[in-house]
Amino acid sequence: RRLAQQAAVVVAIIAGFLAVATFLSNEAVKEVITEETQAAETSARLEANNTKTTIADSNAVLLRVIGADSSAQKQAVAKAEALEARITEELAPVDRELAAEIRANREEGATAEDQHLFFELSQVGLQIGIVLAGIAILARRRWLLGGGIVVATVGVALLGLGAIA
Repeated sequence: RRLAQQAAVVVAIIAGFLAVATFLSNEAVKEVITEETQAAETSARLEANNTKTTIADSNAVLLRVIGADSSAQKQAVAKAEALEARITEELAPVDRELAAEIRANREEGATAEDQHLFFELSQVGLQIGIVLAGIAILARRRWLLGGGIVVATVGVALLGLGAIA
């Protein structure tokens, strides 16, 4: 009877840790999805900005070529210089900012993936611990309860590693 009571307490404690591991695992998956979505959105904005840069650069070249043999040369060159300045002052900084944002999103997503793996492995350890503790009650074998505690302890350690990853 004493073994059954001890095992029941162990199962309840392990189940609490399992609930935490499951919650954190689900949150990590959401974080991965969110970061990947943000990275994709930012990547699309970067591509749009690159298209603007290419168009502005091409227009600048055309204006210089057209203006080379025309009476409106000064006006064409001025427009070309304005486009080149826009590329340098407006579009290029946006490119750098967006590229940095994409890298940050991907790094955060990778961290969340690592956390998810730890939390998933934690769940496995905790579930096996619960099963062993439950079997200990039925089989009336203390060593099964001890094994369940050991496996659950590994699960808790993995939960901690996931939390600090």
